[in-house]
Amino acid sequence: MGKKLMALLLCVCLMASFTLTGCGSKSADGQEVKIIRVAFNQNENHPQYKVMKELGEKFEKATNGRYKMTIYANGVLGEQGSMAEFIRTGALDMAIVPCSVPEGYDSNFAIVGAPYLYQDMDHLRRATESGVFTDLFKSTRKYNFEVLTIYTAGERNIYADKPINSADDLKGMIVRVNDSTTYLNMVKYMGGTGTAMSQSEVYTALQQGVIDAGENSELVYSDFKHYEVAKYYSYTRHIVHPDVVVASTNFLDSMSEEDRAIFDKLVMESTEYEFDTFKEAVEAGKKEAEEHGAIFVYPDTNEFREKCQPLLDSIANQSDMTKDIYNKVEALREEN
Repeated sequence: MGKKLMALLLCVCLMASFTLTGCGSKSADGQEVKIIRVAFNQNENHPQYKVMKELGEKFEKATNGRYKMTIYANGVLGEQGSMAEFIRTGALDMAIVPCSVPEGYDSNFAIVGAPYLYQDMDHLRRATESGVFTDLFKSTRKYNFEVLTIYTAGERNIYADKPINSADDLKGMIVRVNDSTTYLNMVKYMGGTGTAMSQSEVYTALQQGVIDAGENSELVYSDFKHYEVAKYYSYTRHIVHPDVVVASTNFLDSMSEEDRAIFDKLVMESTEYEFDTFKEAVEAGKKEAEEHGAIFVYPDTNEFREKCQPLLDSIANQSDMTKDIYNKVEALREEN
Protein backbone atom coordinates (compact mmCIF):
# COMPACT_ATOMS: atom_id res chain seq x y z
CA MET A 1 0.00 0.00 0.00
CA GLY A 2 2.91 2.36 0.81
CA LYS A 3 4.39 1.99 -2.68
CA LYS A 4 1.01 2.53 -4.35
CA LEU A 5 0.42 5.66 -2.28
CA MET A 6 3.88 6.96 -3.16
CA ALA A 7 3.27 6.33 -6.86
CA LEU A 8 -0.08 8.12 -6.68
CA LEU A 9 1.46 11.13 -4.90
CA LEU A 10 4.28 11.26 -7.45
CA CYS A 11 1.77 11.16 -10.29
CA VAL A 12 -0.19 14.07 -8.75
CA CYS A 13 3.00 16.08 -8.21
CA LEU A 14 4.14 15.55 -11.79
CA MET A 15 0.77 16.63 -13.18
CA ALA A 16 0.80 19.72 -10.95
CA SER A 17 4.33 20.49 -12.07
CA PHE A 18 3.24 20.23 -15.70
CA THR A 19 0.48 22.78 -15.15
CA LEU A 20 2.73 25.23 -13.35
CA THR A 21 5.64 24.93 -15.77
CA GLY A 22 3.55 25.35 -18.89
CA CYS A 23 1.57 28.30 -17.53
CA GLY A 24 2.46 31.53 -19.35
CA SER A 25 5.43 30.04 -21.22
CA LYS A 26 5.41 30.89 -24.93
CA SER A 27 7.54 29.72 -27.84
CA ALA A 28 9.22 31.95 -30.44
CA ASP A 29 6.09 31.78 -32.60
CA GLY A 30 3.80 32.63 -29.69
CA GLN A 31 2.51 29.13 -28.96
CA GLU A 32 2.37 27.52 -25.53
CA VAL A 33 5.48 25.50 -24.67
CA LYS A 34 5.01 21.79 -24.05
CA ILE A 35 7.41 20.38 -21.44
CA ILE A 36 8.49 16.83 -22.33
CA ARG A 37 9.17 14.99 -19.07
CA VAL A 38 11.63 12.11 -19.36
CA ALA A 39 12.56 9.61 -16.62
CA PHE A 40 16.05 8.08 -16.51
CA ASN A 41 17.73 6.07 -13.77
CA GLN A 42 21.39 6.72 -14.65
CA ASN A 43 23.46 9.84 -13.99
CA GLU A 44 24.11 12.85 -16.21
CA ASN A 45 27.43 11.43 -17.44
CA HIS A 46 25.83 8.32 -18.90
CA PRO A 47 25.84 8.08 -22.73
CA GLN A 48 22.07 7.64 -22.86
CA TYR A 49 21.51 10.84 -20.85
CA LYS A 50 23.75 12.80 -23.22
CA VAL A 51 21.94 11.43 -26.25
CA MET A 52 18.47 12.15 -24.85
CA LYS A 53 19.54 15.67 -23.86
CA GLU A 54 20.74 16.33 -27.41
CA LEU A 55 17.49 14.91 -28.82
CA GLY A 56 15.52 17.35 -26.66
CA GLU A 57 17.65 20.31 -27.69
CA LYS A 58 17.33 19.47 -31.40
CA PHE A 59 13.56 19.04 -31.13
CA GLU A 60 13.23 22.32 -29.26
CA LYS A 61 15.19 24.12 -31.98
CA ALA A 62 13.36 22.40 -34.85
CA THR A 63 9.96 23.42 -33.43
CA ASN A 64 10.87 27.03 -32.62
CA GLY A 65 10.76 26.31 -28.91
CA ARG A 66 7.27 24.76 -28.84
CA TYR A 67 8.78 21.78 -26.98
CA LYS A 68 11.31 21.73 -24.18
CA MET A 69 12.64 18.58 -22.54
CA THR A 70 13.25 18.02 -18.83
CA ILE A 71 15.12 14.84 -17.89
CA TYR A 72 14.72 13.45 -14.37
CA ALA A 73 18.01 11.54 -14.01
CA ASN A 74 19.50 9.39 -11.24
CA GLY A 75 16.28 7.46 -10.68
CA VAL A 76 14.70 10.33 -8.74
CA LEU A 77 11.24 9.24 -9.90
CA GLY A 78 11.63 5.73 -8.53
CA GLU A 79 12.08 2.23 -9.89
CA GLN A 80 12.14 1.69 -13.64
CA GLY A 81 9.23 -0.72 -13.42
CA SER A 82 7.00 2.12 -12.21
CA MET A 83 7.83 4.37 -15.13
CA ALA A 84 5.48 2.63 -17.55
CA GLU A 85 2.55 3.36 -15.25
CA PHE A 86 3.46 7.06 -15.09
CA ILE A 87 3.78 7.03 -18.89
CA ARG A 88 0.38 5.33 -19.23
CA THR A 89 -1.37 7.96 -17.09
CA GLY A 90 0.31 10.84 -18.88
CA ALA A 91 2.20 11.96 -15.78
CA LEU A 92 5.39 11.31 -17.75
CA ASP A 93 5.95 11.66 -21.47
CA MET A 94 9.00 9.47 -22.04
CA ALA A 95 11.43 7.14 -20.29
CA ILE A 96 14.49 5.01 -21.01
CA VAL A 97 13.97 1.58 -19.45
CA PRO A 98 15.08 -2.05 -19.88
CA CYS A 99 13.04 -4.11 -22.35
CA SER A 100 11.84 -6.09 -19.33
CA VAL A 101 9.50 -3.15 -18.56
CA PRO A 102 7.29 -3.54 -21.67
CA GLU A 103 7.73 -7.30 -21.24
CA GLY A 104 5.63 -6.88 -18.10
CA TYR A 105 2.73 -6.00 -20.40
CA ASP A 106 3.54 -8.24 -23.35
CA SER A 107 5.66 -11.38 -22.95
CA ASN A 108 6.71 -11.14 -26.62
CA PHE A 109 9.25 -8.49 -25.55
CA ALA A 110 11.38 -11.25 -24.01
CA ILE A 111 12.77 -11.91 -27.48
CA VAL A 112 14.25 -8.39 -27.71
CA GLY A 113 16.75 -9.05 -24.92
CA ALA A 114 17.09 -12.83 -25.25
CA PRO A 115 20.45 -14.46 -24.41
CA TYR A 116 22.74 -15.04 -27.39
CA LEU A 117 20.29 -13.53 -29.85
CA TYR A 118 22.87 -11.03 -31.11
CA GLN A 119 26.54 -11.38 -31.96
CA ASP A 120 27.46 -7.91 -30.75
CA MET A 121 26.20 -4.33 -30.52
CA ASP A 122 26.49 -3.85 -34.29
CA HIS A 123 24.14 -6.81 -34.83
CA LEU A 124 21.59 -5.27 -32.44
CA ARG A 125 21.99 -1.94 -34.20
CA ARG A 126 21.30 -3.48 -37.61
CA ALA A 127 18.19 -5.20 -36.25
CA THR A 128 16.94 -1.93 -34.76
CA GLU A 129 17.59 0.22 -37.81
CA SER A 130 16.17 -2.35 -40.25
CA GLY A 131 12.76 -2.27 -38.56
CA VAL A 132 12.76 -5.84 -37.22
CA PHE A 133 10.89 -4.74 -34.08
CA THR A 134 8.50 -2.19 -35.59
CA ASP A 135 5.29 -4.24 -35.35
CA LEU A 136 6.07 -5.34 -31.79
CA PHE A 137 6.88 -1.80 -30.69
CA LYS A 138 3.67 -0.33 -32.07
CA SER A 139 1.55 -3.12 -30.58
CA THR A 140 1.84 -1.55 -27.11
CA ARG A 141 -0.40 1.37 -28.05
CA LYS A 142 -3.28 -0.54 -26.48
CA TYR A 143 -1.48 0.01 -23.16
CA ASN A 144 -1.24 3.78 -23.80
CA PHE A 145 2.46 3.79 -24.59
CA GLU A 146 4.65 3.15 -27.60
CA VAL A 147 8.21 1.87 -27.83
CA LEU A 148 10.06 4.32 -30.07
CA THR A 149 13.47 2.75 -30.47
CA ILE A 150 16.29 0.77 -28.85
CA TYR A 151 19.29 2.29 -27.10
CA THR A 152 22.07 -0.15 -26.35
CA ALA A 153 23.35 -0.66 -22.81
CA GLY A 154 26.34 -2.61 -24.08
CA GLU A 155 27.31 -6.26 -23.97
CA ARG A 156 27.03 -8.16 -20.70
CA ASN A 157 30.02 -10.36 -19.90
CA ILE A 158 31.18 -12.27 -16.83
CA TYR A 159 33.91 -11.01 -14.50
CA ALA A 160 35.52 -12.88 -11.62
CA ASP A 161 38.85 -13.54 -9.88
CA LYS A 162 39.68 -16.10 -12.57
CA PRO A 163 39.24 -16.22 -16.36
CA ILE A 164 36.13 -17.88 -17.79
CA ASN A 165 37.02 -19.74 -20.97
CA SER A 166 34.43 -22.53 -20.94
CA ALA A 167 31.30 -23.82 -19.25
CA ASP A 168 33.53 -25.99 -17.04
CA ASP A 169 35.08 -22.82 -15.61
CA LEU A 170 31.64 -21.74 -14.38
CA LYS A 171 30.90 -24.98 -12.51
CA GLY A 172 30.18 -24.29 -8.86
CA MET A 173 30.32 -20.52 -9.36
CA ILE A 174 27.60 -18.18 -8.13
CA VAL A 175 27.02 -15.37 -10.63
CA ARG A 176 25.09 -12.22 -9.77
CA VAL A 177 22.37 -11.35 -12.31
CA ASN A 178 19.39 -9.03 -12.55
CA ASP A 179 16.20 -10.23 -10.92
CA SER A 180 15.01 -12.12 -13.99
CA THR A 181 13.94 -15.72 -14.44
CA THR A 182 15.47 -15.66 -17.92
CA TYR A 183 18.83 -14.51 -16.56
CA LEU A 184 18.80 -17.11 -13.78
CA ASN A 185 18.05 -19.86 -16.29
CA MET A 186 20.70 -18.50 -18.63
CA VAL A 187 23.50 -18.85 -16.07
CA LYS A 188 22.32 -22.39 -15.30
CA TYR A 189 22.55 -23.31 -18.99
CA MET A 190 26.00 -21.68 -19.16
CA GLY A 191 27.23 -23.93 -16.34
CA GLY A 192 26.97 -21.79 -13.22
CA THR A 193 24.38 -20.75 -10.65
CA GLY A 194 22.67 -17.39 -10.89
CA THR A 195 21.58 -15.27 -7.96
CA ALA A 196 19.64 -12.00 -8.09
CA MET A 197 21.18 -9.05 -6.30
CA SER A 198 21.08 -5.27 -6.38
CA GLN A 199 23.93 -3.68 -8.35
CA SER A 200 24.92 -1.62 -5.31
CA GLU A 201 25.67 -4.82 -3.36
CA VAL A 202 27.88 -6.50 -5.97
CA TYR A 203 31.25 -5.01 -4.97
CA THR A 204 30.97 -6.08 -1.34
CA ALA A 205 29.52 -9.46 -2.30
CA LEU A 206 32.49 -10.13 -4.60
CA GLN A 207 34.93 -8.89 -1.98
CA GLN A 208 33.47 -11.13 0.74
CA GLY A 209 32.99 -14.17 -1.49
CA VAL A 210 29.20 -14.15 -1.22
CA ILE A 211 29.20 -14.40 -5.01
CA ASP A 212 31.96 -15.60 -7.32
CA ALA A 213 31.26 -13.44 -10.33
CA GLY A 214 29.34 -10.49 -11.69
CA GLU A 215 28.12 -9.84 -15.21
CA ASN A 216 27.69 -6.52 -16.91
CA SER A 217 29.18 -4.14 -19.46
CA GLU A 218 32.69 -2.74 -19.33
CA LEU A 219 31.14 0.59 -18.40
CA VAL A 220 29.51 -0.77 -15.23
CA TYR A 221 32.63 -2.86 -14.47
CA SER A 222 34.69 0.32 -14.55
CA ASP A 223 32.22 2.81 -13.00
CA PHE A 224 31.64 0.59 -9.95
CA LYS A 225 35.36 -0.32 -9.75
CA HIS A 226 34.55 -4.02 -9.82
CA TYR A 227 37.99 -4.60 -11.32
CA GLU A 228 39.34 -4.17 -7.77
CA VAL A 229 37.59 -7.37 -6.65
CA ALA A 230 37.22 -9.27 -9.95
CA LYS A 231 40.41 -8.97 -12.01
CA TYR A 232 39.35 -11.04 -15.03
CA TYR A 233 36.71 -9.77 -17.43
CA SER A 234 35.70 -12.57 -19.82
CA TYR A 235 33.84 -11.82 -23.05
CA THR A 236 31.11 -14.44 -22.79
CA ARG A 237 28.81 -12.01 -24.71
CA HIS A 238 25.72 -13.70 -23.27
CA ILE A 239 23.55 -10.59 -23.52
CA VAL A 240 23.73 -7.67 -25.92
CA HIS A 241 21.64 -5.41 -23.75
CA PRO A 242 18.78 -3.42 -25.32
CA ASP A 243 17.15 -0.60 -23.40
CA VAL A 244 14.03 0.90 -24.94
CA VAL A 245 12.75 4.45 -25.27
CA VAL A 246 9.05 4.50 -24.42
CA ALA A 247 6.60 7.36 -24.84
CA SER A 248 3.04 8.10 -23.79
CA THR A 249 0.48 7.86 -26.57
CA ASN A 250 -1.10 11.00 -25.05
CA PHE A 251 2.12 12.87 -25.75
CA LEU A 252 2.67 11.36 -29.21
CA ASP A 253 -0.90 11.95 -30.33
CA SER A 254 -0.86 15.55 -29.07
CA MET A 255 1.74 16.50 -31.69
CA SER A 256 0.84 17.88 -35.07
CA GLU A 257 1.63 15.65 -38.04
CA GLU A 258 4.56 17.92 -38.92
CA ASP A 259 6.01 17.91 -35.39
CA ARG A 260 5.61 14.14 -35.12
CA ALA A 261 7.54 13.66 -38.36
CA ILE A 262 10.36 15.84 -37.03
CA PHE A 263 10.32 13.99 -33.72
CA ASP A 264 10.43 10.52 -35.32
CA LYS A 265 13.34 11.55 -37.54
CA LEU A 266 15.30 12.88 -34.56
CA VAL A 267 14.60 9.73 -32.55
CA MET A 268 16.11 7.57 -35.27
CA GLU A 269 19.11 9.89 -35.53
CA SER A 270 19.53 9.65 -31.77
CA THR A 271 19.58 5.84 -32.04
CA GLU A 272 22.61 5.96 -34.32
CA TYR A 273 24.31 8.52 -32.07
CA GLU A 274 23.57 6.48 -28.92
CA PHE A 275 25.20 3.32 -30.28
CA ASP A 276 28.30 5.32 -31.28
CA THR A 277 28.42 7.16 -27.95
CA PHE A 278 28.03 3.99 -25.92
CA LYS A 279 30.84 2.33 -27.85
CA GLU A 280 33.13 5.23 -27.00
CA ALA A 281 32.16 5.01 -23.32
CA VAL A 282 32.86 1.26 -23.32
CA GLU A 283 36.34 1.83 -24.73
CA ALA A 284 37.03 4.48 -22.10
CA GLY A 285 35.80 2.17 -19.33
CA LYS A 286 37.89 -0.70 -20.63
CA LYS A 287 41.00 1.47 -20.76
CA GLU A 288 40.47 2.64 -17.17
CA ALA A 289 40.00 -0.93 -15.95
CA GLU A 290 43.16 -2.08 -17.74
CA GLU A 291 45.11 0.76 -16.15
CA HIS A 292 44.02 -0.64 -12.77
CA GLY A 293 45.19 -4.16 -13.56
CA ALA A 294 42.11 -5.75 -15.13
CA ILE A 295 42.75 -8.55 -17.59
CA PHE A 296 40.36 -9.02 -20.52
CA VAL A 297 39.78 -12.58 -21.70
CA TYR A 298 38.29 -13.69 -25.04
CA PRO A 299 36.76 -17.19 -24.87
CA ASP A 300 35.11 -18.95 -27.77
CA THR A 301 31.42 -18.11 -27.21
CA ASN A 302 30.08 -20.89 -29.45
CA GLU A 303 29.96 -23.38 -26.56
CA PHE A 304 27.99 -20.99 -24.37
CA ARG A 305 25.58 -20.13 -27.18
CA GLU A 306 24.97 -23.81 -27.94
CA LYS A 307 24.24 -24.51 -24.29
CA CYS A 308 21.79 -21.60 -24.14
CA GLN A 309 20.09 -22.48 -27.43
CA PRO A 310 17.17 -24.35 -25.73
CA LEU A 311 16.45 -21.22 -23.68
CA LEU A 312 16.66 -19.01 -26.77
CA ASP A 313 14.39 -21.41 -28.68
CA SER A 314 11.76 -21.37 -25.93
CA ILE A 315 11.67 -17.56 -26.05
CA ALA A 316 11.68 -17.42 -29.85
CA ASN A 317 8.88 -19.96 -30.26
CA GLN A 318 6.32 -18.46 -27.91
CA SER A 319 4.36 -16.71 -30.69
CA ASP A 320 4.27 -16.03 -34.43
CA MET A 321 5.65 -12.55 -33.77
CA THR A 322 8.65 -13.80 -31.76
CA LYS A 323 9.36 -16.47 -34.40
CA ASP A 324 9.35 -13.80 -37.09
CA ILE A 325 11.66 -11.52 -35.10
CA TYR A 326 14.05 -14.37 -34.36
CA ASN A 327 14.24 -15.39 -38.01
CA LYS A 328 14.86 -11.83 -39.15
CA VAL A 329 17.58 -11.27 -36.55
CA GLU A 330 19.22 -14.57 -37.56
CA ALA A 331 19.18 -13.47 -41.21
CA LEU A 332 20.99 -10.29 -40.23
CA ARG A 333 23.57 -12.42 -38.41
CA GLU A 334 24.32 -14.25 -41.65
CA GLU A 335 24.69 -10.95 -43.49
CA ASN A 336 27.46 -9.80 -41.16
